Amino acid sequence: MNILALDTSSKTIGLAIMTEETVLYEIHLNSGKEHSSVLLPELDRALQSLAWDMERIDLFVVTTGPGSFTGVRIGLSTVKGFVLCHAKPLIGVSVLEALAHNVCGEDGLICPILNGPMGDIYTALYRYRVGSGFSCLLPDQIMKPQSLAVHIQEPVLFVGEGAITKRDELTGLLPGKARFLSGGVNICRPSVVGQIGKEIFQKTGSHDPFTLIPAYLRPSEAELKQGSLF
Repeated sequence: MNILALDTSSKTIGLAIMTEETVLYEIHLNSGKEHSSVLLPELDRALQSLAWDMERIDLFVVTTGPGSFTGVRIGLSTVKGFVLCHAKPLIGVSVLEALAHNVCGEDGLICPILNGPMGDIYTALYRYRVGSGFSCLLPDQIMKPQSLAVHIQEPVLFVGEGAITKRDELTGLLPGKARFLSGGVNICRPSVVGQIGKEIFQKTGSHDPFTLIPAYLRPSEAELKQGSLF
């Protein structure tokens, strides 16, 4: 199975082309340009480097959020176009779930965090057990760091850009329990997105491209402004 995985949920575009066993091409690009002007040229460059065309792709996987409203929408709509054009299966993957999978390897709690508006965070909570894998203890949601701390009673490993920016606050809220890592583990890796997508597809089959929608977890600014008028 050949897999194309995309993440456009942040300022960085992530793109991977992979088989079930091997990552053939992976790139993270923060060019400062709009995703809409960068994504397709980068995808074309990736395919050309492998001497492939789009027909070689058997499964399309894309992050559905949370993250940038515009970025998530661009990635999802682009992949939906390919799926409908080439009649191939589609899987949507949570950015938070992909971040959690960056740091599996030892038993314990893993908490992915992304920065949200007005001091909020996007977060979830997973337990990883060697031999049995991940279980979700707290599904994707938006909240204050103080509210998250209520759910944590044992040592936890934080991962994601929010873990970097909220490190001091989380350390104060969870003295002796909060653990952190630096480097690339805090970035959503498209190859990890592709691996999760493959596993979901093998268990449940394709997601419906007509009903798969972004997981923003909060109303957009336009929706909030519209609501304030009534």
